[in-house]
Amino acid sequence: MKPSRHLLLMLAVICNSAATAAGNNWIDAISLSYGKESGDNDIKMYRVGLQNKWERTWMNDGAWYVGGYWDAELAYMEADHHNSENDELFDLGLTPVFRMQRDASLSSGVSPYAEVGIGPHLLSETRLGNKQYSTAFQLGSLVGFGLGFGDKGQYELSYRYQHISNGDIKTPNNGMNLHMLRLGYSFD
Repeated sequence: MKPSRHLLLMLAVICNSAATAAGNNWIDAISLSYGKESGDNDIKMYRVGLQNKWERTWMNDGAWYVGGYWDAELAYMEADHHNSENDELFDLGLTPVFRMQRDASLSSGVSPYAEVGIGPHLLSETRLGNKQYSTAFQLGSLVGFGLGFGDKGQYELSYRYQHISNGDIKTPNNGMNLHMLRLGYSFD
């Protein structure tokens, strides 16, 4: 199944918005992700994110420090089950992400990191492929690790594992587990 026209339109609008917002210093970074569900539903996910870094950092005394950012993301998901009621949906999420990161100036511009976060997600549909989600409101928890690189550490390449479910608000609680590759670019 090919990504729909909706996905291409979504990417164009978000990239244009990111470029405009970056000029206003509200958006610090943009990211693109591709993921697949680790299950029998055969879900593919394409995601665009905008990040706003927090001003505050913790444990700044050594080579490593803890910081974070707001991660606002819009995803398009599709399932390869053509006999289902719905084979695509959109997911809008906002996640505060805590990151432990090595200071890039101490490691020749290369900065490994690990991150965790949990935040709300809103699904456009409550069915995708052969799974029924009882609520459009979901919670997404993530854990990831990656590497920042470039002259100013402006590029990032990472792996994320994300679990999305309704947190037992209502049954059934058919969550999804996504494995994602993520590429990011920081404007500062």
